[in-house]
Amino acid sequence: MESSENRIIDRILNDAREEAETIVKDAQKSAETIIQKQRKTACHNAEKEVYSLLKRAENEAEIIGGKVSTDIKRRAAWIVLSEKDRLITSVLTEAKNKLVNMQNSKEYFPILEKLIVDSAAVLDGGILEVLLNKKDSALPLKIEKLEKEIYDRIGVKTQLRFSDRHITAVGVIVKTVDDRIYVNNTFEVILRRRQRELRLKIAQILFSNVN
Repeated sequence: MESSENRIIDRILNDAREEAETIVKDAQKSAETIIQKQRKTACHNAEKEVYSLLKRAENEAEIIGGKVSTDIKRRAAWIVLSEKDRLITSVLTEAKNKLVNMQNSKEYFPILEKLIVDSAAVLDGGILEVLLNKKDSALPLKIEKLEKEIYDRIGVKTQLRFSDRHITAVGVIVKTVDDRIYVNNTFEVILRRRQRELRLKIAQILFSNVN
């Protein structure tokens, strides 16, 4: 009886062992299948995330690149404008220096006479005071000739008085005797008054053939 019972027990144990081994193998296969599926899903998700990150980085790079490109263009334009402005200012300064140095040339005397006549004409003639620098005050200016030129231009009798006061600038200041109205035709003020027009003309001359 005992041997028969032992055989039954052994058979039950063997069957159970085999079933357990089968269950374990199936479980392992299932686990491997699940793991492979999860790995594939994870890889797919990772690829999607990587692609998304790359795309985002690419877009950001394009944006940054666009900003950098725009910034470079803006800086380049500013440098060009600054250099153009420097050249224009340089030409204006040179023109001013040449005008000041013209005081020592033969061409200056008729220019000074014209400035006096022009200034007096703007003031509509009358009794006017003429202010010159000390050096120009020694020039042989003919008052009667200038007064006649003023009359011929505006038809108003004019009396010019050369002031004992001297200016430091090159050119002339003409004013009414009551000091209420004056015309400043010194070279420095003429240039300043016409600076915008002169800068435009200089720019056209300097950069008309520059793309």
